Amino acid sequence: MFHGLSGNTWFGKVAIAGGALLASYFTPITGLLIACFSCSVVDMCYGINVAIKKGKKITSRKNWKGTLIKIKDEFALILLAHLIEYVLFGENATLWLSGGITAIVTLTELWSILENLNTLNPDGPWRMLSKFLKAKGEEYTGIELDLNKDSDGNNNSLVAEEL
Repeated sequence: MFHGLSGNTWFGKVAIAGGALLASYFTPITGLLIACFSCSVVDMCYGINVAIKKGKKITSRKNWKGTLIKIKDEFALILLAHLIEYVLFGENATLWLSGGITAIVTLTELWSILENLNTLNPDGPWRMLSKFLKAKGEEYTGIELDLNKDSDGNNNSLVAEEL
């Protein structure tokens, strides 16, 4: 079966079989991984624009390393969720768990993008959406979300003005 591709070696056959197994594992969640990657890269681009606007020094190595770590962590969560789905339901697994994690990750990234957009242009159309999301977040968690201050009361948020 693998004779022509593997050169009839044991290692070649194992490599082809391993590649096929990996491809069958990743194929159903490729779109989820692309969605997370895309949102993270767009957030990084807007974050760079905010840093430039605020006059902060940008180092490409630090910025890219931070983004890669974030993407690695997001991918790990999605892959582990898909592993649980695959183990429990086999190849006919629905993507509820991995899809749910992807939704949470991408919504978090979108929230960050909104904060960056609000910093870049506080009078933009996303201002109302930011107010709505803040109100809903406070309603669901029961915690007052002051997006302009951190836990010590310092004004460190990416949001330039009060929402």
